[in-house]
Amino acid sequence: MTSATWIDEALRTRCLARRREAVRDSLRAKGLDGLIAYGSGRHSFLASNPAWWLTGLRQIGPHLAIVITLDGDPFVIATPAYDVRRIAQRIGHVELTVVDEADFIETVRRELDRRSLLGKRFAIAGGVQPRRINDAWPTIFSTPPQSGDALVSDIARLRDDWAMACVRRGADIAERGWANALNTAHSGMAEYELAAEMEADMRAMGAEDNFQLLSASQHNRAAHRASNRIFAAGDVLLGEVTPSVEGEYVQICRTAVFGEPTKLQQDTFALLDGALRRAMAAATPGTPARDIVRVMNEPIIAAGYETYTKPPYMRTRGHSMALGSLDPEIAVDSDQILVEGMVFVLHPNQYIPETGYVMCGEPVLITRDGAVPLTARMGALDVIPA
Repeated sequence: MTSATWIDEALRTRCLARRREAVRDSLRAKGLDGLIAYGSGRHSFLASNPAWWLTGLRQIGPHLAIVITLDGDPFVIATPAYDVRRIAQRIGHVELTVVDEADFIETVRRELDRRSLLGKRFAIAGGVQPRRINDAWPTIFSTPPQSGDALVSDIARLRDDWAMACVRRGADIAERGWANALNTAHSGMAEYELAAEMEADMRAMGAEDNFQLLSASQHNRAAHRASNRIFAAGDVLLGEVTPSVEGEYVQICRTAVFGEPTKLQQDTFALLDGALRRAMAAATPGTPARDIVRVMNEPIIAAGYETYTKPPYMRTRGHSMALGSLDPEIAVDSDQILVEGMVFVLHPNQYIPETGYVMCGEPVLITRDGAVPLTARMGALDVIPA
């Protein structure tokens, strides 16, 4: 099933319009006249992509900008020129100018000038930008523009109906991709072969991208990208599976054993699974993210593994992967407060000296009753026949 078969275009269009109106409301509140949301063509769950979030366009060119003002309709400047038909179809009824890469900045300047906007107070939401683009913005306006990344992020951190549709679709793809991998993996197979099977499988189900860690060992020190290593009986397979649907990444963390798990492996997984469920119950609106870390760590510390709940053995207990926002990060030094409607992955992924690294994590939605998993089945210690 491809992604086109499930997309509700009417819902997508309504939510994009509401996002732009929410940006206008925020501009008014901050005393600003407009926002330029820029996209570099690069996209990962490590950085937000405000241009994609506000246009619904997965760009293939190096530059994209949508300009939103208090009065007037939004307009888009995009590259490359040969992609004009696809871009126009995806962004809908938004004024569009498509140019070659070399003409991008000058075209932005010209379109702003044509609308008498060069003297206005603007913010730039650029995510990760090339230096040439970042340095160009102050030369365009008579008043240096402000950073607009937080302006977009504060809106985008609460998923709207379209974002949730993409997230739920991604969670389903991730689960089915892992389930199919369990049926495909076997002793004598190389890690990269299984990774390739999963990549093709999930793209066929509608993922346009997939960040994937997939590795196995008799005693894992950490998860990593697939290598040439050959699976063998007794291996512990780690999977961090992160498909992207319409720009929204969704992550599950899974562990499987080639052959019957030992009692110690079962007990270790149960420890981490219990820590995850405690943290989910505690993750209610108004709770500081750092408190979720404390709740998750408590049973692991009580079991004698306090040393391994800190760097370099563990960095974070969860994080957002939002298209428009990276809030929240579930880290001990985070000052972020959980809000109903947030979505992020929550994972007590942990090195345990007796068993090695074990992965266990779910994408969750914050509700009044705590964090609710977006997966149909929470992860278990899966078994692959040796």
